[in-house]
Amino acid sequence: MSQSISKYAYSVSGAHVYEKSFLRKSDIDKLLTAPSYEAAVAVLSEHGWTMPDDSRDIGKILDLEMTRAWSWILESAPDPTLFDCLIRKNDYHNLKAGIKSLLSDFDVDLHFISPSTLDQTLLKEAIETNHFDMLPSPFAKLAEEVYDVLVRTQDGQAADVMVDRKCLDEIQMMAAKTKIPLLIEEMELYTATTNIKTAFRAIRTGKDSSWVEKALTDRCTTVSREKLISFAGGKVDDLLNYLATTPYSAGTKFLSSSPSEFEKWVDDEMVARLLSTKNSPLGPEPLIGFYLGKEAEVKNARIILSAKQNNLPIEMVASRVRRLYE
Repeated sequence: MSQSISKYAYSVSGAHVYEKSFLRKSDIDKLLTAPSYEAAVAVLSEHGWTMPDDSRDIGKILDLEMTRAWSWILESAPDPTLFDCLIRKNDYHNLKAGIKSLLSDFDVDLHFISPSTLDQTLLKEAIETNHFDMLPSPFAKLAEEVYDVLVRTQDGQAADVMVDRKCLDEIQMMAAKTKIPLLIEEMELYTATTNIKTAFRAIRTGKDSSWVEKALTDRCTTVSREKLISFAGGKVDDLLNYLATTPYSAGTKFLSSSPSEFEKWVDDEMVARLLSTKNSPLGPEPLIGFYLGKEAEVKNARIILSAKQNNLPIEMVASRVRRLYE
């Protein structure tokens, strides 16, 4: 038994115990059939979810739950930095949201999400004082570029492209460095399907090939970036015909009829790929499953709580529920 695998024995055992509190299908059914938003929140409280002072703040509820799970990773994993790519997208979201908020005269941290690897207090100070050099690489240089674009052009979409592309590039790089096959596979799925969604929206909105080239990461191996770029300015059917030849054909068939159904397929596929190592007693894989499984659970809570606040019919909401890590 290799030391690198056996050193996870304690943390994996703890993860399996923690997962006993995860929501099951019966719990999701309780949330769906809860007579009110308050009743749904009560179901989550029964499962140990921490509630903020304002229990109507869905974003805060979900942030607290994901932060609790991430804090457990930090405390239990032999090398927590191996899992940083799982939350790196939150850092890039916060950078983008913080600069946009500053230039719109909102509180810089108004739209920050947790958990994050980038210290949010430091990020807020750097944005508010316009001292982006306080930030670690690659955020310092990127923040300067995003700020410059927004000030000069007020082009929020251009800023989004810069940040999102950098995020995808780094997620792939970070995952590759871990040499953990499951993590590499999960991040490939995430980044490749993000490329696909971007290419699809570009055709629908008439973006040219130069725009698409800037937006797509070049680090994916399961879908051709060059092919996706070539469809810019063309027909959606041509894109779909190509995607039918890729590993994502089962999901991309939904793009034209229901992009939201494609989003659901991606989320379900990410969880499905975790299940083969869910009950493993050793190695980092169960911790990857633990966190992404919690993320799937939290997405379901977001869908259901939002629906309860907006009085949406249960049938509509039930069709949007994601696969659980069970």
